[in-house]
Amino acid sequence: MRIKNLSIYVIALMILISISCDKNPAGPEYQKEITVYGYLWAGESLNADHAILISYTRPVDEKYSLNDAIPENANVTLKDESTGEVVQLNDSPDSPGFFYNDSLIIKPQTNYTLTVEADGKTVTASTTVPPALAIETDLMTNNMNYVYRDNLGINKPVTLRGENEKQIIYVDMYCNESWQNAEFIDNFGPHDKPEDSERYDQGRNAEPRHIQAFMQLKDLKTDFYPGEYVVFWYHSMIVFYGSNTMQILAIDENYHNFLHKEHPELSGGVVGGIGVFGSVCGEDFDFMVM
Repeated sequence: MRIKNLSIYVIALMILISISCDKNPAGPEYQKEITVYGYLWAGESLNADHAILISYTRPVDEKYSLNDAIPENANVTLKDESTGEVVQLNDSPDSPGFFYNDSLIIKPQTNYTLTVEADGKTVTASTTVPPALAIETDLMTNNMNYVYRDNLGINKPVTLRGENEKQIIYVDMYCNESWQNAEFIDNFGPHDKPEDSERYDQGRNAEPRHIQAFMQLKDLKTDFYPGEYVVFWYHSMIVFYGSNTMQILAIDENYHNFLHKEHPELSGGVVGGIGVFGSVCGEDFDFMVM
């Protein structure tokens, strides 16, 4: 799945959250809710790598199993509001609860509505896919980039081209190493490695394993690259040697709200349930930092 490791971490939290009947975060009690987690990738098919997870919340005091959280016989469709076409999404035989349809190519600047019907309940969510975001860089997108961190962003800047200066841009850096194998590039106090998993990814957003930044496209202008929108500072987001993945994405409002608001499960555009249904446009870059 192209859902990143961090996203799986967020999914687990979201599924386990207990939400009150009136969705009052100040006084939660368990209620079984349909959850949605997924985002559409502009210009790509809604294939298994981009599948949308449909599940139920589970009580926090019970042993969690994703298989136990999957609704039986869920009917999941996606409607292209520009044409009225409705496409059936299929449950993945290898990963129950993940829904997709290989034949559907996601179009930029198009509104899509997701509908989930399960156990007599209906959940809906809509997203407008961001405009196409052109990315120019010497970094490779389909192969590993073997790099040294020092001056990486200066030597291999990433230039973005888009028409909407207010478009939200999301830059995400994630270390793929286990905490046992992770090694700090710059020592953290007296330590060159995390002492345990809590010091690796237990920050609010899984810091320091995961570092993220949001900005509008216009904020990427700099005197170093006159008239251009450039991400040249991403090397400062790399904390660990080894395997790291960077995403540079234009994101919709739903995904932006889910990523930065205090109660993400209530902020992702899902009506009748919880979670997030968003859309993005951009690229992944894999690094082996030496």
